[in-house]
Amino acid sequence: MFKLILCSLAVFLGRLAALLCRLAGREATSLPGYIALKVYPGLLGQLARGLSPVIIVTGTNGKTTTSNLLARLLAAQGRQVVSNGEGANMPAGVATALLKGARGKGHGPAAVLEVDEGSLGIVLRQVSAHLVVVTNLLRDQLDRYHELDQLASSIKGALAQVPEARLLLNADDPLVASLGGDGREVIYYSLERTPLSRTRPADVLEGHLCPSCRVPLAYTYYHYGHLGSYRCPHCGWARPEGAFRGEDFHREEDGFSLDFVFNDGRIRLTSPLPGVYNAYNVLAAGSAGMLLGVEPSVIREVVKDFRPGRGRVEGFRLAGKEGVLVLVKNPVGMAEALRTVAGNRPAAYVVAINDLAADGRDVSWLWDVDLEPLLKSPYARIICSGLRAWDMAVCLKYSGVSLEALRVIPDLEAALREAVEEPVDYLIILSTYTNLALCRRLLKGMGAQSEAAYMPPVSRPA
Repeated sequence: MFKLILCSLAVFLGRLAALLCRLAGREATSLPGYIALKVYPGLLGQLARGLSPVIIVTGTNGKTTTSNLLARLLAAQGRQVVSNGEGANMPAGVATALLKGARGKGHGPAAVLEVDEGSLGIVLRQVSAHLVVVTNLLRDQLDRYHELDQLASSIKGALAQVPEARLLLNADDPLVASLGGDGREVIYYSLERTPLSRTRPADVLEGHLCPSCRVPLAYTYYHYGHLGSYRCPHCGWARPEGAFRGEDFHREEDGFSLDFVFNDGRIRLTSPLPGVYNAYNVLAAGSAGMLLGVEPSVIREVVKDFRPGRGRVEGFRLAGKEGVLVLVKNPVGMAEALRTVAGNRPAAYVVAINDLAADGRDVSWLWDVDLEPLLKSPYARIICSGLRAWDMAVCLKYSGVSLEALRVIPDLEAALREAVEEPVDYLIILSTYTNLALCRRLLKGMGAQSEAAYMPPVSRPA
């Protein structure tokens, strides 16, 4: 009886907090859940009890885009969906989403929940997932997640708490692929060789050891980081065959296209999202959608028009200039973002680096970023900002950026205003997590208009 009273009180206070946040004009993405979990820590399981199916999306990169696209696919199929689409993926954010959408009794909506990889065990301890999607495992926030092998082991332990759940894993990431093989149903998706694939790694290579015998894997090609086609030369362990595959990938003027191959069928998907990493996001969401009964024709139509309001790359216009705001949080992600947004157009850059808890205290990863796409682009000015502006500036200086083009302005608003004054028509803002919301607010205050239809231009030969 006491637990029931606590649970009811937690739900009431959480929903009251959400209402007050809305009345105050604030986003209620985590605070309501934080309050509710303080009152009753076991609330996640109670709220998720009436949801079916429950899909968990986790991994280092791509969680928000993948989960938002999957939620859109299920909604287009006629399902009601509960989702933490704003990207609040810690337990408090998950609880907030469930407070808004779940009612805890009867057959309710589907739930698509993005979950921080470090919090997966906490969530799965209470929530009985039907399907868990793991996108990739890359070095991120070393002070929090430690080494990749340790993170993979932690995720494997978390997955052991839901032995009945199906796993949808990225076959191209050996760390993710190694999470299968424990007797449960495991489905893989993969991206075949593309015109952008490389025979040599472009990034600092991690997670490339065979999970069985610890011998370095031999790669036929790399997509980015340690993602690609691999085989162990010692024990023969190799990339699993993908039940869902992306083939014939082409970069287009405003995104990409590829063949989505499944069972004995295939459909051509066209997406306005930029970059190979978004091809993986589309494959993950499309594969999960197929497993949940979404029709291929629905996947094709939704993917064609899907543009996440917030995600890794957000377009805007300001003072007659086009701009992109890009989330960066690890070496591979930042390098891939630069390959996507840096082209042959003269641009002004703002690189806003913080080292707060949500960013990761250890910023040594900045030295491992492949900055070649930036160095080859016709940058007009690179402004370093944020709490670790000087660290970023030193990295850029030693990478070959001329001191004449480099400026350090720790105050973010001043840095953005300086960039807008540059005589170029393209702005690129690279931001760690805790600067992202502030960037949005400052840009909006300066008159920026969100351009959901705008995506970074394809690099063209000079």
